Amino acid sequence: MLSTSCGQYTMIESGKWPSPGKRTSKGGESRKRRKERSMLRTAILATFWEYTERTKLSGMWLMRRNRTYGLSRFIWSSVLLQLLLLSIYLTLLLWLKFYSYPILNTISNDLSITDVAFPGVTICSPKVVNSERVDRYVKTLKIPKEYDIADVIAGFDFLNAFTDQSFEPPGHESYRATDAVLRLNNVTTWEAAMAVSPGCFDYVKRCFWGHTEFQCNQSHEYLSFIPTTAYLGPCCSFNYNPRNASFVPFSANIFGMDGGLTFVGAEGSERNLNTGLIVLVHHPMDYVTEAAASVTITAQSESFVEVSPTVQSSSAEVLELSERKRDCLISGDLELSNYRQAACLLACQTEAIVQKCGCHPYLLPIVGNKFKECNLNDTFCYSANYDNFKSVRCDQCLPNCYDVTYSTLSYKTDLNQHQYSVSRYYSPELLNNDSFVLRVYLAKQVVPVIRKVTVMSWVGLLSDLGGIFNLCLGLSMISVVEFFYYCTYRLYINYQLQKAQQPRKAWQ
Repeated sequence: MLSTSCGQYTMIESGKWPSPGKRTSKGGESRKRRKERSMLRTAILATFWEYTERTKLSGMWLMRRNRTYGLSRFIWSSVLLQLLLLSIYLTLLLWLKFYSYPILNTISNDLSITDVAFPGVTICSPKVVNSERVDRYVKTLKIPKEYDIADVIAGFDFLNAFTDQSFEPPGHESYRATDAVLRLNNVTTWEAAMAVSPGCFDYVKRCFWGHTEFQCNQSHEYLSFIPTTAYLGPCCSFNYNPRNASFVPFSANIFGMDGGLTFVGAEGSERNLNTGLIVLVHHPMDYVTEAAASVTITAQSESFVEVSPTVQSSSAEVLELSERKRDCLISGDLELSNYRQAACLLACQTEAIVQKCGCHPYLLPIVGNKFKECNLNDTFCYSANYDNFKSVRCDQCLPNCYDVTYSTLSYKTDLNQHQYSVSRYYSPELLNNDSFVLRVYLAKQVVPVIRKVTVMSWVGLLSDLGGIFNLCLGLSMISVVEFFYYCTYRLYINYQLQKAQQPRKAWQ
């Protein structure tokens, strides 16, 4: 007996058996919680009956106490629940439309051509290296005796690696001699490429703006052709000057076939007259890439390039959206003086080239002085990764919120058909077997504008939400306020009434 009592005493002292007082306390707390839950359920039920008696909401009067019974009450409750779920579903669809697709494009014809820049016109030859020019250019260089002139001439063919996607390096290593000679003469790759490629003096002979003739290669801010580079290599451009940071393109105040740029030119090749030329029409502030509209012209032809600008703009409401929602950028977003998507993509591509090859191709615009210019020794790296460089993804380069795109429609005729004409463009003094005539002009006096506007504002969203709930449940804004009033204040009052009605001894 003593041992048993001592064992019980030890177990109690060690806490393994709960004391009678603790068991009573837990049981009291459990009964208290059950009473509170019971009072809460009673308060909720009382609030619901009170809501059905006093609300003006359509359909809720059938849910009043003693109004409907059994199957009728079940059917009506199901109808109200399904209409509530339908209204929630339509609300989610409306919110998804507002949040995910907030922009709508509208089209209008209300902008004059004087408010739109005339496009840049760039002429390029598909043959970067002209053999006649290479022969003449090599004679102007200082070539040490240890280098063979034939090797130096052959090395210029490696310039094609920067423009030809299918370029395959020749088996010889003449590029080493050419590179060494260019460094010795302190000549950059850009200067060498411009020297051995056909240029403005080869392409353009006589130029006209409207019916007024101007000097094609004069030193003029606008009416002039200047040497430039494009994705095709060295070219000749009008109304485009990438090396002048302050250049502002001009706008035309005339349109139609006789109201734009007309020039008489030649293919530029001294021996082969079958190479043709490529004319690129592009935005006058953007470097010429493969995205530019192009037209191929050949000798003894007259080509007509009809240009139709289209303006993209954004409303003030669209500009208030986040960059990703409106899917465009303005200069202020990046704290730049002039943001251009094409320049952003070009910088991204240049960065990829520099990371892979450690140099900057001569034909791309100069981006600061931190990158060295690629020489002929770097052509192997560039040609091996040509496709990768052209397919670089730059997701951060969003389109411009305000931009102008230029679409073209071109056709050509045979100059040999002009046996007699009063136009001075077709005089025998201007035309020969290597000549062509090119006309670039604006098609219409009015430019279409594609304007981005918001699908709906916050006011429109609230109005549509009100229409949905009014359609399904007959709800209005005051009905929502009333519902929350009963769910909060009246529920609290009814709970306090239930609490006060409980016998005082139940809480002791």
